[in-house]
Amino acid sequence: MSTTRFSVRERFQRNFMTDRTSPNLWMGMICGVLAGVGYSLTNVCLRSLTGLDPIWVSFFKAIPTVTLFAPIAIWQIATRRAALPSTSSVVVLIAAAIASQLLGNALLQWSFGVIGVAMSVPLCLGGMIVVGVFISKWFLQEHLTRWQTWGTCSLVLAMVILSMAGGGAVQSVVDEQSKWWLTAVGILAPISSGVSYAFLSIAIRRGVSREASMFMTTSLICAVGAVILGPLSLFTAGIEEIAQTTWSQYGVLLVAGTVNAGAFVALTLSFRYAPVIVGNAGNSLQNPLSALAGVYLFHEADSINLKIGVALTVLGVVMMGLKEKPAVSPIKNGWDEEAESSRQANSPAEINDFNEPTLPIQSEPTTTSATSQNDRSSGLSDS
Repeated sequence: MSTTRFSVRERFQRNFMTDRTSPNLWMGMICGVLAGVGYSLTNVCLRSLTGLDPIWVSFFKAIPTVTLFAPIAIWQIATRRAALPSTSSVVVLIAAAIASQLLGNALLQWSFGVIGVAMSVPLCLGGMIVVGVFISKWFLQEHLTRWQTWGTCSLVLAMVILSMAGGGAVQSVVDEQSKWWLTAVGILAPISSGVSYAFLSIAIRRGVSREASMFMTTSLICAVGAVILGPLSLFTAGIEEIAQTTWSQYGVLLVAGTVNAGAFVALTLSFRYAPVIVGNAGNSLQNPLSALAGVYLFHEADSINLKIGVALTVLGVVMMGLKEKPAVSPIKNGWDEEAESSRQANSPAEINDFNEPTLPIQSEPTTTSATSQNDRSSGLSDS
């Protein structure tokens, strides 16, 4: 019995606490699909809570992640498995976390009650990836591959087509004749959330990705959310409205936060086991699943524009992870450096707890290529 218990503990520490795992394509795909299903379930839970104040919902959703991840981060520091990031990196991360909590989580939650989850999820994901591409290309001077260019075009086209369905989406959600300004703000809200998530990813990447563990960074981001959104909800919602939150709604909030944290871990493991394209392909299931949930569970507007937009979003995410075939070059001294570089690029992501491409809100890769910046793009429901 003791041997079995030790084996289970050793396997857990290897998968969650160490730098890498053995390649396993099927396990990577399974984890990616689980992440997509988990984020979809989180989005469904949050969509059912649109009657509550968005700030209050975002605050409570951050609590389970802090509760689950903070003890692990403390254990990593106590056992010297992870180091504390520098003060300057923490300051930058906190500033980006505040923006992502207010303009990201809270604004996305608000958009669920205006244009619905079916449109908000692909708009947020598309905005995040497209802005990440421009930041990588024009500000970080990183290389943009042909597949990333096509993927960006697909995502931009998806957002344009989805925007054409905005009027019907607003009318189906708020149950009244949509006003043009409400439609415009409803469309811009999830895109703005994606933009804030992209900048948070850059802050993580340029600041703490090589200094802090995945659990420490995620705990800090969610703790900032709890500290900022908690007191703010007292003004936006008020004590009376918060007191009217039912036990069943608290249960849904708890499920949303817990499943969101689990989906993040699943996506992280997917990137450890298999190439990034595998994890992103599985995780992109949250787009059609969220659309189906919005249409059939919450009776949101269904249209051909919604179907095409969701399909183009999934296609864009998949293309972002594709690798170009290396050009044939002479082998010198028995070693083909370009072929070896291509082989490494398509292998499972090498990580240092938090250095793999993953969720926009909580992770950052070790490499400095545009591929790594955009490959993290899938999880929406954050931190």
